[in-house]
Amino acid sequence: MRVSINRRAVASFLRSPETRALIERKTRAVAETAAEVSEADGHFRVDVETGERRVRGAVIGDYSTRVLEVSRRALLRALDAARSVE
Repeated sequence: MRVSINRRAVASFLRSPETRALIERKTRAVAETAAEVSEADGHFRVDVETGERRVRGAVIGDYSTRVLEVSRRALLRALDAARSVE
């Protein structure tokens, strides 16, 4: 048996509105949880962008503190939040 990947379908899926919505929900969940568990004021930024090849989502550091470790700790503790979002 030979499996052939439909690259156009995969590329289309990676840029679809549904995929963008899922990425946005998951990144917002991480940002909200990171803000809750942060040792500082928890001002995280969410960035979601549809590029040529895929949708990309990022949660960007805690702007309420200059201590990078505080921001990293909160983000690492919040990563599990993305798993529970559909």
